[in-house]
Amino acid sequence: MTKRSLGIRYAMYFAGIYVLAMGLALIICSGLGTSPISSWAYVMSRNTPVSVGTYTVIINTAMIFGQCFILHHHGLRRQLVNIALQLPFSFMFGAFIDLNVMLVERGLLSWLQPLADGAVSGYAVSMLLLLAGIIVQSCGVVLEVRPQVTMMSAEALVYYISDRWDKEFGRIKVIFDCYLVLMAVIFSLVFKLTPTHIDEVGIVQAVIDGVLGGVREGTIIAALLVGRLVRVINRNTKWIDKVLGNTISPHSL
Repeated sequence: MTKRSLGIRYAMYFAGIYVLAMGLALIICSGLGTSPISSWAYVMSRNTPVSVGTYTVIINTAMIFGQCFILHHHGLRRQLVNIALQLPFSFMFGAFIDLNVMLVERGLLSWLQPLADGAVSGYAVSMLLLLAGIIVQSCGVVLEVRPQVTMMSAEALVYYISDRWDKEFGRIKVIFDCYLVLMAVIFSLVFKLTPTHIDEVGIVQAVIDGVLGGVREGTIIAALLVGRLVRVINRNTKWIDKVLGNTISPHSL
């Protein structure tokens, strides 16, 4: 692989993680929940002083160890460099999320506020942000995976699972996203089901607050759409492989 080719691949990968972070920021700022890939980190950030980007780094680091476990005796040595590269990019990804959340809150939301206050309802604006975020995130996933230099931890974990057990990437991603949503709900309930909160609002309302604190309609919509959109975008962007000179497994995405 030439230096120019490698440079193109890393440039596309860098663009991919930024686009992915922007998609997540749009979904977070929609106020309708968050994408499954960041739902666990989002719940933790809402209930502690630590940012969603910081929690993303922590969770991604745990996923790196998960990849090592999956590949143990199944090609770990061959993938060790790619896995190690995920760590600095995970820090970069977390920083991009926090940066884009700030940019969306201070820029795009301010621009859209007159629409929410006028003829277009606030919920419609939120849904628009959500759908835009889902599309942007899906594009980011494709741009991140296709250069085949390394991947962010969540996609890499899904990729190694799909590759080892010969399953389609998009299908495994849907299952994995649902697992992250479940963890978000569990941790949100842990934060809300405290004696103080139960005494204030009652057990039923505390459970509702816990569930809605981790999952809303936007989370479910993203869980159902992102994996499918990744598959659609992947099938219609084969020109990327020609530019990069890829020979890619049918189960990679």
